[in-house]
Amino acid sequence: MLKMFLGVWLSVVVLLSSAYVPFISGAHAASADVIITQIQAGAAGAPTQEFIVVYNNSPLEVDVSGWCLTNKNNATIGCFTPSAGPALYIPGYKHAVVASNTLSINLASVVYEPLSQSSGSITGSFDKISLIDHRGAVVDQHSWTSPITSGMHFARIATQVRPTFTVYQVTEDDSASDWTIVPTTKMPKDEVKVEVITVDVCPNIEGDQQVVPSGMVLSEIGECVDRIIITVNITEVFPNAPGSDTGKEFIELYNPNDFPVDLSDYRLYVGPQYENEYLFPVDAIIEPLTYKSFSNSDIPFSLLNTSSKIALSLSDGTSISEVPAYQDPKEGQSWILIDGTWQYSATPTPGLANVAGIDGVQNVEVILQPCAANQYRSLETNRCRLISSSAGTIAACKDGQYRSEETNRCRNIATDAKIITPCEEDEERNLETNRCRKIVTANSPTPCKEGQERSPDTNRCKIVKKMPSSDYGVLGAQVESGGNWYAFAAIGGVLLIAIGYAVWEWHAEIGKFVQKVRKKFIRFLRARK
Repeated sequence: MLKMFLGVWLSVVVLLSSAYVPFISGAHAASADVIITQIQAGAAGAPTQEFIVVYNNSPLEVDVSGWCLTNKNNATIGCFTPSAGPALYIPGYKHAVVASNTLSINLASVVYEPLSQSSGSITGSFDKISLIDHRGAVVDQHSWTSPITSGMHFARIATQVRPTFTVYQVTEDDSASDWTIVPTTKMPKDEVKVEVITVDVCPNIEGDQQVVPSGMVLSEIGECVDRIIITVNITEVFPNAPGSDTGKEFIELYNPNDFPVDLSDYRLYVGPQYENEYLFPVDAIIEPLTYKSFSNSDIPFSLLNTSSKIALSLSDGTSISEVPAYQDPKEGQSWILIDGTWQYSATPTPGLANVAGIDGVQNVEVILQPCAANQYRSLETNRCRLISSSAGTIAACKDGQYRSEETNRCRNIATDAKIITPCEEDEERNLETNRCRKIVTANSPTPCKEGQERSPDTNRCKIVKKMPSSDYGVLGAQVESGGNWYAFAAIGGVLLIAIGYAVWEWHAEIGKFVQKVRKKFIRFLRARK
């Protein structure tokens, strides 16, 4: 009897514990609720137009990442492989569509190429389609041995059809009674959801950065730091070589740093509008304080004899060096940079320092258009810039105006003759806005209405905002109930009832047991004497 009582008590506790599980379980259902509901082995006259529909026959979404569909030969037809995040989910009572690329490429979450271009991946005469989870276990399958008529497909029988969901019949593994054959009309809508997890690539910067911000790089310890831009200058361009230009045109670079520079991250742009982009040869390195030229045999660029521009940039678009456009250079002349000025030279010097007036030939300086009257030429960039207002002539303000020291613009002069309407008896003039406002008195303000509170900033009543309540749990989080005491109270009550029942049921046996213990205790005491 004691064993029976303990068995009953244990069963009750297990049942109560099972009832308590939904309050602390996660938000995803078990994988056994995902089933195959439709299979098309091929369309009329198109055996490779196949599709398989997988359905979540439960109200909770299911993670199907890494699940696959196979045929009777255990050949993989298609898999749910995440492409935009770590997980793919089928929401509750929703469909996932797997289709061949000859049938659909936009309406299915999984699109596969048929194993055979003539017969496809599913055999209409006899086959077995299995749904395998990410651990390799069979979740659901359907097999058949009789050929299916062209234009028809297998469909699982529905037991409930509601406006928002459908419940399908599931009796046992691969039961033929769960299926029927229906004409093919159209596939259901694919409703697979992709869960994207944002990865912060810059943990040392506030907020989430999915990519490294422009102008920054990852350090050796994985933090985003400012990118150090290493300067490399374009110093000479040779666009009009005598005779054929092939292998003779060149662009020269200079490394002003005291360390070598690897050009693998640099890009060369050539053309009137920088329309042509070129990479440098593999392992192109400029030694410290050294000139290095690249011909159009090293890099397949083409320099126009009339006019063109050249620029050097990093791979992210950061500008490093720019060359102003040359204009109709004579044959054999190079476009060189000397002392910050671009000019022509009759003697090209690839890989060497540029020297003005080589062989007594007078270099031709760049003819620059004069700047406008309100501009001046910058000595650093050689470009025209606006003259600051202090150096220019400023038109006088009109009568009744004055010039603001802050904005340097003309403003109307405020006069004392302006008539200001006096404030009311219960008002005062605000010194900041010059407007009338109510005089704040020491009288107690009128109490706010129910559901309102007084703002300490404006002293006005405002509606108390309440946080909206939610009757469902957050995806991916555990839902814990603050009122779980009743579950423990129920278990305690059952235990008290069980103990009372045991005392009443076995009171005779308990009495005998107590008498035996008492006699043994008395004998023990007598023996001690």
